[in-house]
Amino acid sequence: MRGKLSVMILMALMTLGLTTSQAVHAAPISCEEPVASAAGLVKGAADAESATCSWKGVPYAAPPEGELRWKAPQPVPSWEGARETVHYGNRCWQKGMMNSLEGKSGPGMSEDCLYLNVWRPREAGVYPVMVWIHGGGYTGGTGATPMYIGDRLSENGGLVVVTINYRLNAFGFLAHEQFREEDPHQAVGGYGSLDQVAALQWVHDNIAHFGGDPDRVTIFGESAGGWSVCTMLATPLARGLFQGAILESGGCEASHTLEEGFGRGRKAAKKLGCAEDDVACMRSRPAEEVLEKMMPEGLLAFPFMPHEDSYLLTGTPLRMIQAGNFNNVAFIAGSNRDEVSKVAALLKPRTYHDRARTYEKGIRKFAPDADPARLMALYPLSQYGKPRYAYAQMFTDRALGCPTYEGMEAVAARQPQTYYYRFDYDRFRFGQTIGAIHAMELPFVFGNLDRKPINLLYNTPARVAEAQPLARIIQGYWINFAKTGNPNSEGLPAWPRFRLDDTKVQVLDVNVTTETPALADRCQLWADYGQSYPALMENVLKAAEKK
Repeated sequence: MRGKLSVMILMALMTLGLTTSQAVHAAPISCEEPVASAAGLVKGAADAESATCSWKGVPYAAPPEGELRWKAPQPVPSWEGARETVHYGNRCWQKGMMNSLEGKSGPGMSEDCLYLNVWRPREAGVYPVMVWIHGGGYTGGTGATPMYIGDRLSENGGLVVVTINYRLNAFGFLAHEQFREEDPHQAVGGYGSLDQVAALQWVHDNIAHFGGDPDRVTIFGESAGGWSVCTMLATPLARGLFQGAILESGGCEASHTLEEGFGRGRKAAKKLGCAEDDVACMRSRPAEEVLEKMMPEGLLAFPFMPHEDSYLLTGTPLRMIQAGNFNNVAFIAGSNRDEVSKVAALLKPRTYHDRARTYEKGIRKFAPDADPARLMALYPLSQYGKPRYAYAQMFTDRALGCPTYEGMEAVAARQPQTYYYRFDYDRFRFGQTIGAIHAMELPFVFGNLDRKPINLLYNTPARVAEAQPLARIIQGYWINFAKTGNPNSEGLPAWPRFRLDDTKVQVLDVNVTTETPALADRCQLWADYGQSYPALMENVLKAAEKK
């Protein structure tokens, strides 16, 4: 049992008024009939488990290999005839937990990985579109993970669902002065994010051929996919490409300055045995070597993020949104009650055995230069019992809870259609031990409680049946929002808007309730503290070193 628990801990850490956009039901369509795209015809198939058609492995940009490595995505070369798109495309180069979830039966790895997947109802009509951006710390993941299969969301919601790949780790987020000089826009260090923009542009230009409404697109993503949603909100490059956004357990602070990025770029050249300014040498290195020498060790190290290059981003996404410089669309955001707090409390760092008398000392290790008295007041030991539980809650707030809440506040200052949630459901295998942890809302959104790897937690028919009412509610909220910009409809618990003068959070649990969130004061503390997210991770790593 310990081994299985460890696997699940690591997985969690990584890791409906008719409108012109709604479907007009008609006779079933032929899923095998070739469909037009800008580069050529594609031929899909009828989904075996749902009343949907699917197209898998549709290229949306040219393979970013050879001379195109570390360059902005380029148009897809055209082809003749109908291209079969019935198998997922390669996943982008990666290693670690997210890669292991695919197993040997998953798609292979390659730099030729800029593919997307489409599901649509098997009836003629014009449907709203949801575009999924996967998580994985910007180092791993794929749009083909079983957790993200979009057939049920498409069928249940009357939606076109798209999942995408994008470049990861060093391939997607390495910055170097020479890369900047090569680019006509001086774009650098955000190739994975530029891939996401290119995928959204593909959706805008092509999705009508697949039954989608290009004027009713909602982006959604979790973890690094949530960070990506905030980047898409901020970047002017995505303007007009979507009309709604859902951020799940991410935040808006995940970016690097060019100074930080160029320093890493020079070190990267050396690691690859190249002169600091020899990018031709860097591009000549095999992808396997780049991956092996550039990937960090450990789950908490996040050196790869988009850069503030004045093209993709002019500052952190949060600062851009706070300044009103963003794509102002209807917005849902939220995080999970425990995220990593209960899991972190199970680990044994140097502070694991701290007692009440050493609480202040432990705080100084976790957050140097922060006001320990203020921290102790907001995280009182009387509430947590032992220091390690308080430290764990600080970590989950600072890493995921507060970045999400701050993003919600920033959008809500200018967008009335904002909705905030907290996911609390923990009635699954090991749930009492690890809690409502990171990524546990995903099977509820996609309706995939019985699919790998989540079925390891929902491992009995009784557990699946008990969770289904909440799954219907959550999926109903997401579907309504994609159709109208409002998650509410008859038959669902009323979800009030989040307003700065009346903050409300929708608690998603066995019983769905509305509360006033308790994060505001804590998040203000962390905002005043000002330490960047990557820097905090460094402190956490140091504090987690064993004696």
